Amino acid sequence: MRIAVLGAAGRTGREVVRQALARGHEVTAFVRDAGGLGVDDHPGLRIVAGDARDRAAVDEALAGADAAISVMSLASAEREPELSDATGVVLDAAGDAGVGRVVVTANNDVLTEGEVTGEFAAHAREHRRNRALLGSSDLRWTIGAAPWVTDDAPTGAYRVELDAKSPGRRLAPGDLATFTLDALDRDDWVGRVVGVSA
Repeated sequence: MRIAVLGAAGRTGREVVRQALARGHEVTAFVRDAGGLGVDDHPGLRIVAGDARDRAAVDEALAGADAAISVMSLASAEREPELSDATGVVLDAAGDAGVGRVVVTANNDVLTEGEVTGEFAAHAREHRRNRALLGSSDLRWTIGAAPWVTDDAPTGAYRVELDAKSPGRRLAPGDLATFTLDALDRDDWVGRVVGVSA
């Protein structure tokens, strides 16, 4: 499968790229800075640098892709609504490019409409905007809703709940990456928000 990974230079994104290549997929890693990926040269890897709000750059990243995995995140509350703006561009480009499957990560706030205050309120609003964008699209999408993503080593396992929070309180980046790749083959997760945790 040819997979475009958006947000590939982040801690989860690097794991998605590494695991996808290990599974034999062809990967396009979309990053802001081409030097920030930290993955050795690989014959199955193509790197595209750019801003995910730039349609031309996103078109280049998605060219020929069968699937897209977005592990993009909001860098800080002050940068709202950069994440949902970027997601809108990615979804439009994916639709035009005929991308068959889209997986997007979020935090657990995507599963509720409850008020979130403090430093994570902007992140909650952004994830909920992304959910609305996906829900109004014609794409075959899945959202992986995770709790606290830690710096722990991957365990190789995760738990899921459909349209609900998974019971665990943490998740390693490597295990979230595994979930995103597994989701590509789960037709029963299409159009669903899947809670995922350790």
